[in-house]
Amino acid sequence: MCLKPPGASSGMCLKIALPAELAHALREPDRNVAARVDMSSEDNGVRLRGKHPTEDLIYERLVDAIIDKHLRAGEHLNEVKLAEAYDVPRSRVRRVLERLRDEDVVVFQLNRGAFVSRPTIEDAHHVYEARRELECIVVRLACQRATAADIERLRQHLRHEREMFDRQDPSVNRVAAHFHHLIAEIARNPVFEKMLAVLIRRGVLIQSVYEQKTGILCLTHEHERVVDFIEANRPDDAAHEMTHHFEHIVSSLNLSEARRQEADIYEFLRG
Repeated sequence: MCLKPPGASSGMCLKIALPAELAHALREPDRNVAARVDMSSEDNGVRLRGKHPTEDLIYERLVDAIIDKHLRAGEHLNEVKLAEAYDVPRSRVRRVLERLRDEDVVVFQLNRGAFVSRPTIEDAHHVYEARRELECIVVRLACQRATAADIERLRQHLRHEREMFDRQDPSVNRVAAHFHHLIAEIARNPVFEKMLAVLIRRGVLIQSVYEQKTGILCLTHEHERVVDFIEANRPDDAAHEMTHHFEHIVSSLNLSEARRQEADIYEFLRG
């Protein structure tokens, strides 16, 4: 998939590098991780305890694992183990992985299987450049189209985001990412919303590879300022704040090869 955001040059295309890591063995389940799986599922209205989950449920669970950084770039996604973990046919898992491949989140290697893609430094610059431009367009539309109910949704989300940060909830990154999904919903353009969802997932992968130097609290303050400008219908200021927000994110990344924390995920994904 080649994603070309509005205003991008004709040569811009978000590419992915092949992962260097191989699969590692299945280890004993982590009880704390299993508890976090339950909480993540409840937050999203997704329950995977029942047998035979649908493709959409498996897809959402894998995406959540990536956003929550339980699944790292370069991680091997063994079709057989995933099928056993979910108690579904291998063909169902394969279709989910192919869907993620089409979004540049997963890559397939011949005779080796599927891996979570490992973005390069060049990818990082391209993704955040594209996302910055797209989000500036989206936040301008949100300023024009937001209702009082939309503003309340954003305020409620910010309260939830801050509460999760205060208690150091491991799902805080997913909640922070959802802020940008909400703005896209409020902009009421499903094309932009879909494009942004792909870029958000790519950005999460980048953050999992290139260690951040600052915490999320400062980014929460920036989210609050964006909402203030949306509520005041000040599109220029909202776009300027969004640009500053992404400059801050990029500056917080260490764009050199960072160590990769390996983690077993098959028991985690079982839920």
